[in-house]
Amino acid sequence: MKSSWPATSRCACVFSLAAILFSTTLIQAEGLPRDIELASNWDETLSESDEVAADTTLLDETGNCHCESSGDGCHCYGGRTSLMDSLTRRMEAMAARGIVYDVEATQFYQGVTSGGIEREFEYGGKVDQFLILDSDKLGLWDGMTMTMHAETRFGQDVNLEAVGLSPVNVAMLYPKFNEHDTAITGLTFAQALDEDLQITFGKFNALDLFYMLYPQTGRGVNGFMNASMVVPISVARVVPLSFMGAGALKLHGKQVQSGVLVYDTQNVPTTSGFDDMFDNGANILGFYRFFTELGGLPGSHLFGGIWSTGEFVSFDPIGLAIVPGQGLVVDRQSGAYTLLYIFEQTLWADCCNKNRNISVLSQWGLADDDTSPFDWSCNVGIQATGFSRSRPDDSIGIGYFHTGLGDNFKQQLAPLFDLQDIDGVEVYYNAALAKCFHLTADLQVIDPADASNDTAVVVGLRGTVGL
Repeated sequence: MKSSWPATSRCACVFSLAAILFSTTLIQAEGLPRDIELASNWDETLSESDEVAADTTLLDETGNCHCESSGDGCHCYGGRTSLMDSLTRRMEAMAARGIVYDVEATQFYQGVTSGGIEREFEYGGKVDQFLILDSDKLGLWDGMTMTMHAETRFGQDVNLEAVGLSPVNVAMLYPKFNEHDTAITGLTFAQALDEDLQITFGKFNALDLFYMLYPQTGRGVNGFMNASMVVPISVARVVPLSFMGAGALKLHGKQVQSGVLVYDTQNVPTTSGFDDMFDNGANILGFYRFFTELGGLPGSHLFGGIWSTGEFVSFDPIGLAIVPGQGLVVDRQSGAYTLLYIFEQTLWADCCNKNRNISVLSQWGLADDDTSPFDWSCNVGIQATGFSRSRPDDSIGIGYFHTGLGDNFKQQLAPLFDLQDIDGVEVYYNAALAKCFHLTADLQVIDPADASNDTAVVVGLRGTVGL
């Protein structure tokens, strides 16, 4: 634990405490997404009901609703309302006025049972808090949405004990890898110019940004846990965990169809992001997404690219892939790029309940191996939600990923490591034990980058509690 916190961490901690106290009178609106996916849907109206909890002072001796007859019928004046129901109704009223608060606490118990770098189990967790303000509903001006994401990390993880270059717990990389910390990792503003176009600026959380495009990825607190299954890992050089930037997004209904974003090359999850901004050039992201239907089921194809003007070497530290500097001296190269293709397709959907479905998501990336540890990467995952009618909120997934390491990276670290490409498989089962509690069992089998290590088998439990 640090002996002193930077100013941004102290501010974030104050916000966290205040938000937790605030949550005793607020709770999320029914059916509201629990993360920043909502930020792209500023035009989606919430319940306008201002109804609060029923008056519980007029109960009969059994604690049930007390009814009285009158000229116009029988009226109920009260009922035994749970605290959760009461808070939910109050949160609905606040959401209708433009203030949404959500909090999730996720705990992990994960370990390496065989192979890998070191065999051990670790316990850790994090708290994610989201505050979303809608300027229109607040009575200010139309079309502005502010989204804040504050994160608290505690405990330990096995990202270093398992395998390098493929973190087995992507959620625990935030806000700062391997440290107890609280920070605001995302603070963005989006202004709608019309129904389909918005400009956006601020401090972006990379997992939130990707989750906005593909909610099934789950940010590591739902769905897959390995970073190589959550994002196309080849973007690690040109996409920091948290960064300052600005751009424009075009929507197709409620989904993002295309966008252009210019952002800083520095990773700033625990700082303001303004210090030395753009000192090492800028990254430019552009993408376009084609929406399709196959047999009446939705799908999409995304094509994109990222170009960086900064200077790097392939083993420079990068948060997403955990590449520590090795003290080697190599000439820095100017420029870096990554090309992307992402495919998704719904394979089956319940015509009576759209939340029950089976889908496939596959991500492909090609990177500049002069400046990135990766040459190319791919993954494919099949996920099913509500596959059993008796367990409509449970989900299951199985995925495979391959990461090809760049020749330059292998050569530069050859005196220290015998490196090879990485292959892995991940399987999870997410059980909805209660409306606000999900428990996930996860298994990962990974052929590591260091050829001197045996295949790693990593097992874990993840418990997520959300309001």
